[in-house]
Amino acid sequence: MIILVIITPLFHLGKDKLMTQHLQQDVSHMLNCLQTTDTQTYPYQHWLPSGLFQDQIVDEMLDVPFECHMLDYTVGSREEHNPTRQYVNPEAIEKYEACKRIADIFRDPKVIAKFEQMGNMSLKDTLLRMEYALDTEGFWLEPHTDIGVKMFTMLIYMSKDEDALGWGTDIYESKEKHARTVPFKSNSALMFIPSNQTWHGFEPRVIKGIRKTLIVNYVTQDWRNRHELTHPSQPVY
Repeated sequence: MIILVIITPLFHLGKDKLMTQHLQQDVSHMLNCLQTTDTQTYPYQHWLPSGLFQDQIVDEMLDVPFECHMLDYTVGSREEHNPTRQYVNPEAIEKYEACKRIADIFRDPKVIAKFEQMGNMSLKDTLLRMEYALDTEGFWLEPHTDIGVKMFTMLIYMSKDEDALGWGTDIYESKEKHARTVPFKSNSALMFIPSNQTWHGFEPRVIKGIRKTLIVNYVTQDWRNRHELTHPSQPVY
């Protein structure tokens, strides 16, 4: 009995130390990536970081058993299928180590400060929302801008499928004028600060496989669907 009392705290101390080391490495990796990411100005200010996470995190996140649904889209909006949408919420964070590591990265003060510096804005008092989208044949999104309660948007491409290169987000000069399709590469992203100019969507096209995307937003306290948040009552700072 005495041995158990002594060893158990030491075990937890060792585990906590290891988790802290992992977070420091994860944060350093992302900051290095962001530091070398150029600002794109057409058709609006955005960034295309590549290599955001350490490879282990990507592989583990791809293995998280979120359910894939075969869905029909009629108006090109994710809201059409709200009941099937899945999030890196407290339940997922508790259950899957990859979800916890990613949530910890995006709540780290140094990462948040870097986003604020790049976007010339403040994320004070915002909440972290991360949706894990698994899209299949038939998926499309009409051009939209993400304005309102979303203060920051990053679409992180996860899939490693052979046909995935053409699965990137479409960005537009206006709702009617297509500008380009962002290349889809695993562990790369499209990042922007939402405004009335940040038109983006997904033109209908063939998807052979599962298009896995992590959608990261910092949202204001007005966000109603608290079950979608990583920490429903805890702002990032």
